[in-house]
Amino acid sequence: MRAPRSLQGRLGLWLGVALTVLWVAAASVTALIARGEIEEVFDSALQETAQRILPLAVVDILNREEAGISQRLAAIREHDEFLTYIVRDDEGRILLRSHAADPADFPAWEGIGLHQTATHRLYSDEAVQGTIRITVAEPLDHRASVAREIQMGLGLPLLIVLPVALLAIALALRVSLAPLRHFRVRLSARAESGH
Repeated sequence: MRAPRSLQGRLGLWLGVALTVLWVAAASVTALIARGEIEEVFDSALQETAQRILPLAVVDILNREEAGISQRLAAIREHDEFLTYIVRDDEGRILLRSHAADPADFPAWEGIGLHQTATHRLYSDEAVQGTIRITVAEPLDHRASVAREIQMGLGLPLLIVLPVALLAIALALRVSLAPLRHFRVRLSARAESGH
């Protein structure tokens, strides 16, 4: 591609390229920052969920007539369950689990805190001197989906606003450089007439 010969064309091209590069850079940095913040929010949601469910699970488990019975909670209504959980005893037996929890998604107890598998982000906690343990899981696909939506939200303006901005630059340059064009035409006319 050859650079335009006119001053207006060169200015328009360079301003357009600079605007595009700055917009892409700003959107990329914003997406990275947003991704980090999203991870923090989702990790906090895992912790909050575990810390809210665990006391209720402890009461339920301790009030059972038979110890060691596994219970799966039924869904009240059909819905997407992004966070699933399993409550186990210190021997690894499942005592309680959410309706969509797949035990295969939950690795063996790794201690209190955040952990990650190839498919899930997990948070584990314990109560009653470590005899009742909860692990809450969230699919990594869910986080990736939210991150993609944010990136699309940052990128879509490039398809709409950037062409409008480039057109505005072209029009502004055309109007701003009009006196210079008229001056050039007058100079050319004088040179041709010999004055």
